[in-house]
Amino acid sequence: MGLVGSNEVYYRASVLKVLIYLTMNPEALKIILVDENMGRSAILRRALQDKGHEVICRLEGSANLATSNEMTHADVVIVNADIPDESVFANLRDVNNTKPKPIVMFTESSGEQMAGAAIKSGVNAYIVDGLEENRVQPIIDVAIARFREFQALKDELDATRSQLAERKAVEKAKGLLMKHKKINEDEAYQSLRKMAMDKNKRIADVADSVISAFELLG
Repeated sequence: MGLVGSNEVYYRASVLKVLIYLTMNPEALKIILVDENMGRSAILRRALQDKGHEVICRLEGSANLATSNEMTHADVVIVNADIPDESVFANLRDVNNTKPKPIVMFTESSGEQMAGAAIKSGVNAYIVDGLEENRVQPIIDVAIARFREFQALKDELDATRSQLAERKAVEKAKGLLMKHKKINEDEAYQSLRKMAMDKNKRIADVADSVISAFELLG
């Protein structure tokens, strides 16, 4: 099995684990509903309340979604958009960049390009012609599972990038010490380590300070 296939199997297995957890541990959710259609919103609100959830806010459009005070308290965002346009996706990207939440989108547009744009904007469940009361809870569960797994993968990637950046800083600081103090690599590392212990700091932070000091000296 190739790398892509292995990653896909891992992703599906991880999502399944979260889904099993959510099924066995149901939780009351605070939900923001974005829908300009009041009648449709009322039906969805009732379906959510029947499952023990609370719609804490209903917005007629997504323009102010990212800046809404309720975003801080929301667990899930549900968007009803008959034919979403680029402005809707741009607003959802703002949410995903600033206050990421599981996002469910119900729509009538089934185009592949539209679905791709939705996923790139942070939508975790893109549902076409599927707004039925008995399907709402399973769809929310899938969206939450996908969101949690994506966030875990993102955190892991960020941590890896941070570690690489720290290693580069340590290597650069060692190189500067070796050049200016005429010492070997091991001595340079031991010098950084001693400074870190004396100042009760991480070696990576000391390395950044050494680099900054040499930059100031020119």
